[in-house]
Amino acid sequence: MRGSSTEEKIIGAAIHEFAQYGFEGSRVDRIARRAKVNKAMIYYHFKSKEHLYETILTDLYTAAYKRITNRVSVDSDYVQQLKEMIGEFINFIQGLDSNIVKMMLRELASGGRYFKKLMLPNVILPSLKMASDIIDAGVRAGTFKKVSPHFTFIQTLGSIVFANALKVVLVDTDLGKSVFGERFFDEFKQNLLLITETGILARR
Repeated sequence: MRGSSTEEKIIGAAIHEFAQYGFEGSRVDRIARRAKVNKAMIYYHFKSKEHLYETILTDLYTAAYKRITNRVSVDSDYVQQLKEMIGEFINFIQGLDSNIVKMMLRELASGGRYFKKLMLPNVILPSLKMASDIIDAGVRAGTFKKVSPHFTFIQTLGSIVFANALKVVLVDTDLGKSVFGERFFDEFKQNLLLITETGILARR
C-alpha cells in the first residue's frame, strides 16, 4: 500500500466510492468526506480523479502479477507450474476486499477503458505468455493434450473471475450462504485444479 497514512485513507475511501458509483459517477468531494481530509489534499497526493483511479488499479495489477510470477517455480514440472499459477491467482483474489471486486465489475461493465489500458498489458498479456509457454512445453513433452493455450487460459481465468463476481453478488442470498461459505476459496481452488488437470493431461 502507499506510504503515508493520508494516502492510505484517500485510497481506502476512493475504492469504496469507485465500487459504489464507478469511475464516471464518483465524486472527489465524497471521497474527501469519507477519508476525512480536505479536498485539496487529494489533489496534492493525486493530480486528478483519473490519476487516483489509475493508481489504485496499477497497484492492484502490479501486486497480482508479482504474486503469480514470484510463486511459480520454474523447477517444477509443467503440471505443477500450471497448478501453482492458477492457485496463486485464486489466493490473490481471496485476499481482496469485496469493494475491489465491485470496482472491477463496474470498470468492465463501463467498457473496460482502464482495464485495457492498465491490466491488459501489465497482467493479462504477460500472464497469457507465461501460461502459454507452460502449456506449449507440456504439449511438446506429451504431458498435455493438444489444447489451445489461449482458450485454456481464458476459460480458466474466466471461471475464477465469474465465481468471485457471483460471490459478491449472491453473498446475502440462501444460495450464497450455502455455496460461498468460509471454505469457498479452498474448495473452489481444489475443484478447479482437479478439472484443469484431468481435462488437459494426456492419457498414458
